[in-house]
Amino acid sequence: MSDSWFVVQTQPNSEVKANRHLVNQGYATYLPVYLRRVRHARRNKILRRPLFPGYLFVRLDPDLNRWRSINGTVGVRRILTEGDRPRCVSDEILDELVTRQDENGVIKIKAKSFIQGQAVRLAGGPFAEVSGLFEEARDDRRVVLLLSLLGREVRVVTLVEEVIAAA
Repeated sequence: MSDSWFVVQTQPNSEVKANRHLVNQGYATYLPVYLRRVRHARRNKILRRPLFPGYLFVRLDPDLNRWRSINGTVGVRRILTEGDRPRCVSDEILDELVTRQDENGVIKIKAKSFIQGQAVRLAGGPFAEVSGLFEEARDDRRVVLLLSLLGREVRVVTLVEEVIAAA
């Protein structure tokens, strides 16, 4: 088997730390990131966040490299395996991720796009199946909807994944 990509599960919120320690050990790694708007103490910040929280990729040849030592790396929980061999990830998947990166190494995520005033319906959450109008996108993950509840119009912030266009 030649060099392939494998999935490494990290300890909670330790993707960057695990990546740094694996690189220091001489492994080729890939930690895909995206930009996320985070509100803290009434301030909005745009931060780099892992695209796959709790995971990163490492390139190695399991027949030549001592891959079990990865499990003892700071920040790493374990390398994912199938039986007693590391679980391989196809190069096409990682190539696709790399093609979506910008010049800063950040992956562009295309959010669902709705038009202001468009009729939408919630597919999940406490207001599942409630219809409303799309008002605005807060960031690439959250949207503001105008719902008619109990005879009043109420603004609700929800995840974009929970919103679908009404028929």
